[in-house]
Amino acid sequence: MGFTVRDFNDLMRLLDRHPEWVEALRQRLLTRELLDSPKTLRRLSLRVGRVERAVEDLKATVQDLAQSVQALTESVAALIQAQQQRDEAFAAFRAEVDRRFAELAEAQRRHYEEFAAHRQEFLEYRAETDRRFAELATAIQALAQRVDNLDGLVRGWVHEDRYRTRPRRYRRLLLDPHILSTEAREALLRQAEAAGRLTPEEAAELEDADVLVQGRSRATGGEAFLVVEVSAKVDTDDVERAVERAEILRKARPEAEVIPVAAGPEIHPLAARAARDQGVWWLTDGRPYAPHEIPQEP
Repeated sequence: MGFTVRDFNDLMRLLDRHPEWVEALRQRLLTRELLDSPKTLRRLSLRVGRVERAVEDLKATVQDLAQSVQALTESVAALIQAQQQRDEAFAAFRAEVDRRFAELAEAQRRHYEEFAAHRQEFLEYRAETDRRFAELATAIQALAQRVDNLDGLVRGWVHEDRYRTRPRRYRRLLLDPHILSTEAREALLRQAEAAGRLTPEEAAELEDADVLVQGRSRATGGEAFLVVEVSAKVDTDDVERAVERAEILRKARPEAEVIPVAAGPEIHPLAARAARDQGVWWLTDGRPYAPHEIPQEP
């Protein structure tokens, strides 16, 4: 016969009356795993407790991490916003720089055009100035030359006056020297022309001689003349004129001794050589130098 509910109820009453049978029945009915399951469940409960605590800790960590991520997100957002602001500021700065460079390039272009125009004007002004300075330099040079010439003339006139008015300067060349006056020179030339010894041109050339001195030759005692060309610094022209005019005077007075003389405080080396070669005396400060006595480097 099968096990009924009544039988189960009777069993339960018996177990209530005999609690010690419960453990024996439990051991009979349950396997070793089921018997050990409470311990396992307690251990599992402990582990679950630890896991729950770890989960709680993890939740706290995750919460902290979430807060950190939120703070980081906010910082990144702030950085992005700041970067955007910097980008905008840089773009504005670059636009301003480009604008100023454009203005500078335009100003430079205008200045270059103005400079080119002014440079052309300056070059024209400089060319005109250079031309005027060249003209001025030429004029100054010409004036300096005229001043030099005038100075030479004045000095020549001064020296010529000394040699025209002081016959004592010629005593070492002639005996009893006297300087022919304008009237005496004119009378000598008229007589020579009348005798046919001089042409009018030769008479005019001799009339231009600086000084004519008449006296007696120291060598022979006969009539003698000096044809004197005076200059502050004797040059070759003075020597040539003295020679030419002495030749004319020899034609006018062929019986007289005629000596060409170049007078002055200085003599050019070329003039000194010409004087030595052509027999012209050099008279300086009353001291006469015969042609062969003129120094090589006066």
